[in-house]
Amino acid sequence: MRARQFLQFAYIDCGADIAAGEYCMSAATRPNTMSIASQMRAYGARPLLLGGALLGIVVVSALAVRESMNNAHERRAAAERTVRDYAKFASYLYTTRAYLSARERTLFQAYVAIHPSEPWIRSALPPVTAIPAIPDTTERCGPSAAWPIYRFRIDLPLRSVTYAGGRPSPGIDTIIRDSIPTLATRPWVRGARFGYLFVDAPTGRETVAYAPAYDSADKLLAVYGYRSCYGVRDTMDYSNMYRIVRVLPPMVPGYVEEGSPAAAYTGYSPPSSRPADSGHKVAARPADMEVMKGRWSFGMPADSLLTLTVTDANNKVIYQVPKGGKSSDKFYGVSPLGYIGGTVFWVSLRPDVARFLVVGGIPESHVPASLLLLAGSIVLAIAGFASLRSEVRLVNSRERFLANVSHELRTPLQQILMFVQLLRLGRARTESEREQSLEIIERETHRLIALSNSVLAAARSGGQLQSGPVDVAHVVQTAADFFTPLAQARKMKIELDITEPAMARGDPGAIRQILVNVLDNAAKYGPTGQTISVGVSSDEKIVRVWVDDCGPGIPASELGNVWKPFFRVPGTLDDSTGGAGLGLSIVRDLATEMDAAVELSETPAGGTRFMLTLHSSQNGTPS
Repeated sequence: MRARQFLQFAYIDCGADIAAGEYCMSAATRPNTMSIASQMRAYGARPLLLGGALLGIVVVSALAVRESMNNAHERRAAAERTVRDYAKFASYLYTTRAYLSARERTLFQAYVAIHPSEPWIRSALPPVTAIPAIPDTTERCGPSAAWPIYRFRIDLPLRSVTYAGGRPSPGIDTIIRDSIPTLATRPWVRGARFGYLFVDAPTGRETVAYAPAYDSADKLLAVYGYRSCYGVRDTMDYSNMYRIVRVLPPMVPGYVEEGSPAAAYTGYSPPSSRPADSGHKVAARPADMEVMKGRWSFGMPADSLLTLTVTDANNKVIYQVPKGGKSSDKFYGVSPLGYIGGTVFWVSLRPDVARFLVVGGIPESHVPASLLLLAGSIVLAIAGFASLRSEVRLVNSRERFLANVSHELRTPLQQILMFVQLLRLGRARTESEREQSLEIIERETHRLIALSNSVLAAARSGGQLQSGPVDVAHVVQTAADFFTPLAQARKMKIELDITEPAMARGDPGAIRQILVNVLDNAAKYGPTGQTISVGVSSDEKIVRVWVDDCGPGIPASELGNVWKPFFRVPGTLDDSTGGAGLGLSIVRDLATEMDAAVELSETPAGGTRFMLTLHSSQNGTPS
């Protein structure tokens, strides 16, 4: 059955009396909230110091990791520079050896009769036949029948060419006439007094060896030369120097190799090599002299250390050993040898030989370990901040608990104060009104006692509500009766729309407190003279309680924020409605304790509808 009634009581004119007016103003005053200074006093200096210490740990760890990484980078860069210097030194050794081998073949064999290093006069220049028929006896170019050797002399400045032993192909002849005189004036040929030029002949690639003849004024008089295959078909010098040249171990002062001239010079010989019965006294080894021992007593083999590549002026590979060997793109050295066909010697060290060249090898990166240290400090800081946050939340919970208690005490105290003033001023016109006022005072006093008991119980056991079967229609009626005087004081009225019975699972005190808080908000923020509708409906599973007001409503963007403690909708912070923004927060907490649901929506008239949904109860058990 649905009953509709209007509850109207005599309106108390607060403005008619100073005392009543003072009461009305004090009832509408917003309670003080905690200032920043109060919060700092509540928290104390410990959280600030702990937070600063944790932040300092992270900063110091980050700086330490950065310094460690910088030092590791510098050590690694220095080690890599050292290894690259070894590679450059090795390439220098190979070019030096190649130069000496080529000089031995030319100046001290093919051009002995010409003496390119000595000044000449034009009339005394030797003929082209001064060059032996086989200028370089060490060359291996192939059978003499298949490899005829031509010799030539170019007289300058006319560039007339005289050949002996045959003639080259027209293309090679043109190169000899045009290019060789130009190359002979290059600075590096002037210094070395010989040179090689790689050319492409019809039968394949070959070499033109040449040597300039200068007068005393260092003027080029003639150029002598012959057909060669040095560096093209004949790479024996490259193979020999790759096999012979040792880059490791380096020259270390105080060390000698067994059997070396240095060891013989010092008079040292191993004990096993001394005659047992010889009366000859062998000189003792100096105290600072040690014998080089190890796997490579005479140096590390080149094939265990590096890859040697020789390229010509066109960057074409003419020699490489070992073919397909391991090499590094970072550790290599380059040395050019321009007067031998424009060759360039590339020495690329194997990636795994750094440990033989640098003590300890290339330092490994410690970035993972450093980052692990930084991550550990960050995790420690996060854990500390989490603990600090929990402590701050405990302080906030305590302050919010006190604010909630104060908020719940305010409304019954207002009721008691109002009816005490009503009786003291003699505003009760009849005996029944006087009895009703005393009854309300007594009821609110009992409520305050029950509230204090609830606070003590919450402090002891966590404040769990006692949910059970409750007549929601009766609780709503009682809450409306309780709040009607305050509504009438604000020229408002409450309209009830109740379905009886409406049994649900919940706590009657909590339901009543929810309704009082919602009605208090509706009265504070609604217009003067509005009608507040309170209704109850039920079905087999749920019981709904709603409250509709005629206020300005809540913006849709703020519907999720109004449930937060101390939150007030923008635009209401400076008004005189009072409140600390805890009413709806208490409503949500009480509803959650009862396993109920609350929501806010907009009414068709533009106001706000509050909906409380409870689980229905039949015969004292949930349906």
